[in-house]
Order: sequence, then structure tokens, then C-alpha cells
Amino acid sequence: MVEIFLVQFLVAALGAASTALADRSYRNARIGRPMHSLWVSGSIAVICLPVSVWICFVFFGFGLLGLAVAGIFLGTVFCWVHRNLRQQPPLPQLEPYPLASHPSGGAIPPAEPNH
Repeated sequence: MVEIFLVQFLVAALGAASTALADRSYRNARIGRPMHSLWVSGSIAVICLPVSVWICFVFFGFGLLGLAVAGIFLGTVFCWVHRNLRQQPPLPQLEPYPLASHPSGGAIPPAEPNH
């Protein structure tokens, strides 16, 4: 049981990093919406992989039936996430946010106390 937890933790961390990289690439216009949808859907399906396979093996055995049920489940997760991502409206393009500065460029005087 501890082994599956460690594997799931590692896969979840890698999947989260992969999803973050996909989102960053999409926001920076390095990849398009179709590639982003595939990448995020695959990452989420892979995050579900260890626990799904383990559960299917426990309930259906280590044979073909357990693998088939796990594959159907993961395929369903992938298709569901991909379909929902494709239906979302495109993200607005983000512009660089300038650092806030004082209009005079000098130091900001301390606020006066209220009496």
C-alpha cells in the first residue's frame, strides 16, 4: 500500500508539472489550443494511472479483464477532459504587467496620520 502511495505521489507531481508547462506554453503562444488540450488531457490521465490500475487489479485480477477495465476508464478520463477543454473559450492574451512605481520616480512619502 505504501508503494502505490509513493508511486501515485511521484506521478501526480510529474503530471502537475507537465500540466503547468502546457499551460505556460499555451499562454506564451508556443503551442496552440489543440496541442494544449491533448497535453493536459494526457497529463491528467497519467495522474490517474497508478491508482486506477491498482484498483482494477485488486477487483478484477492481474489478467486481461483488469487491464481492459483500467484502459477503458483511463480512455474515458482522457476523452472527457479533452472534450471539456476543447469546449472552453480561448484564453485572453496576457500582457506584461509593469511594476508599480510612483509617478515622480522618487520615494513615496509616508502617509500622514489621521487625527
